[in-house]
Amino acid sequence: MIIVKAVAPYIHPEELNFKKAPYEEWVKLGGQTAKAHYPHRLLHGLAFRYEIPTILKSSKEARLRFVEPVSLSFDTFPDYAHYEIIPFVWDCWPRYFEKMCHWMKKHQVRTAIFTSSQTAERMRQRFPEMNIMYCPEAVDSSLYHQGKSLKERSIDLLEFGRGSGIDFNEDDNKSGSKKICYVCTKVNGKFTYTNSQLYKAIGDAKVTITLPRSITQPEIAGDIETLTQRYWECMFSRMVMVGKAPKELTELIGYNPVLDMDKEHVCEQILDILAHIEDYQEMVDRNREIALHLGDWNIRIHKVITWLQRCGYKTKHT
Repeated sequence: MIIVKAVAPYIHPEELNFKKAPYEEWVKLGGQTAKAHYPHRLLHGLAFRYEIPTILKSSKEARLRFVEPVSLSFDTFPDYAHYEIIPFVWDCWPRYFEKMCHWMKKHQVRTAIFTSSQTAERMRQRFPEMNIMYCPEAVDSSLYHQGKSLKERSIDLLEFGRGSGIDFNEDDNKSGSKKICYVCTKVNGKFTYTNSQLYKAIGDAKVTITLPRSITQPEIAGDIETLTQRYWECMFSRMVMVGKAPKELTELIGYNPVLDMDKEHVCEQILDILAHIEDYQEMVDRNREIALHLGDWNIRIHKVITWLQRCGYKTKHT
């Protein structure tokens, strides 16, 4: 039986390390691990662009690596040359699909996990003999607190992550003279909030805009609409979400936790929600309860371990 050992993802300084939480949960659940051997920082560019020669691979061990197609060679360095790789894949957008397929074929990948159900299905069609799992994104729930009740929060509208692209500047607010406390954590393409500041802000915000990348950046996402951790962050923190819920989310939890955006009158819609904010307290309370049951990485990694064992792998020491 092949033993699966997870390798910690590389921690990029000052960046949101979304691949760290599932690895840590793997460790908590007793999954075996192997030491990471990332190259010296001066050699990162080479590791991104080139691969070392593949030599005889171990027949006894496999490596679970947390990867993005844009950085496949780096994310799996140097294990692709020595072990069977089980890639746990985020952000496999259409532009990277063929690259991902070529890489998996080159390295004789037998088992893979994707955070997009659409991508997982397309991979099954391309590789019918491969073990492929769809595993929705999640979060470390301990980082997100329920915060104050909606009426007690000081931030009216918070935008974080990619943002909606809608201009809520006071001079351009066409919805009237009423001013709101609007906070955006990204300025000129750069994040201005640390992780701790972000966690505090989302626990003190009333409303946020949540849209899939297929809407905000269709040139990247194409027709891939997927559930990202932003939705869980909002649900755990009890913010009112305005935008669009991915189908993956509504199918998983059984209802729509997002208020559909009125694209033509979004400013007016936000102001109306703020004027009646107490009416949404029951909804955000429900969202948090559901997130506690379905949105934590503990749930996902437990299922990943069970699935890998069914595929014939050994994951734990005992």
